[in-house]
Amino acid sequence: MSSSEEPVRIAGAGPAGLSCAIALARAGRRAVVSEVCATVGARFIGDLQVLESFSEEADVSELLDEIGIERDFLGPGLTEAELFDSKLRRTPVRSVRPFAYFLRRGPEEGTLDSSLLRQARAAGVEVRFGERREPGQVDVAATGPRAPDGLAREMTFRTDSPDRVQVLFDSVRAPGGYGYFFVLSGFATLGCAVVRDLKRIDRCFEMCAKRFREIGNYSVSGERTGYSYMNYAIPESARCGATLFAGEAGGFQDYLFGLGIRYAMTTGLLAARSVLTGKSYDALWEERLGAMRRSSLGARLLYEALGDAGLAAFARRGGRRDFRGFLKGWSRPSFAREALAVAARALWRRPESCRHGLGEHWCRARESRGVPAQGPASAPPRERA
Repeated sequence: MSSSEEPVRIAGAGPAGLSCAIALARAGRRAVVSEVCATVGARFIGDLQVLESFSEEADVSELLDEIGIERDFLGPGLTEAELFDSKLRRTPVRSVRPFAYFLRRGPEEGTLDSSLLRQARAAGVEVRFGERREPGQVDVAATGPRAPDGLAREMTFRTDSPDRVQVLFDSVRAPGGYGYFFVLSGFATLGCAVVRDLKRIDRCFEMCAKRFREIGNYSVSGERTGYSYMNYAIPESARCGATLFAGEAGGFQDYLFGLGIRYAMTTGLLAARSVLTGKSYDALWEERLGAMRRSSLGARLLYEALGDAGLAAFARRGGRRDFRGFLKGWSRPSFAREALAVAARALWRRPESCRHGLGEHWCRARESRGVPAQGPASAPPRERA
């Protein structure tokens, strides 16, 4: 770890790396961020994503205040959505407090990525693009997911469809995952996330797109397509040598729905605190996230075992109570889900080798041959009507 006179070196200019750098700069430490790409958000296509606000009791805006991050990228808070099962039975859900917030990803103005870059530079952080740093060369590694344990294909486009938040639970069209369709002020993101049959992601996406058309037709113009990885890995330690691993580089995300932005920002903050105070990084993240992360892995095992009938029941239960509270219940640590997490680690054993780049860890690595690379598709296949 660098001395107080030397800059803290960070690899990766995503939410974890820039949150870490901002927290350090606000505390008076110099930070240097190295990013291998030519810009922030290079693997995203301007897509709408959700920043979850249910895994902890505090609203996620309090985490942003804790780090010292302005909220100019934060879109509307979500208190309503529509859930659909495999037979297209609709369940409306509502909550008093937002269960998530919209934001956009990518290098364009107004996205999470461009906002964090602007704020980091304003705080005095040096960001170097086109510079690759290996984990052993930095104090904090925040380079994002490396292995496709789960996979999502998304398409962004302009549309005349009204605003909507729709989620499809269908074990055939989105095996182990879900389909989703978000529209905000004429801008849309349609996606399919899967944890099985990764090589069939394009076909799964097409089936989900057709299903959402059956729910309500929509226009498409200016479409862009991209792919994203989801990691399912739990390291024994998120420190390797002198390097701290934050965000998905350290296996940090919600395993139930594959949501990672809040975990990325939280671990970026905790890595900064470890550097500033000398406290154990592993102790910091274990106290704040450890039980919650294991609980979400247990919930993931249960989710995949539900089948279409169980997923339909899951959706109906979400409509019978405050939806934020319902989601928080799935994230809340419990003895049952801790036991399920032990079972998940036994059933989904780590293979002999994987691409996570972590030290001793458990993971649910998938076969990566024939799986699309992360990032924008060079020639996006058209969604079928």
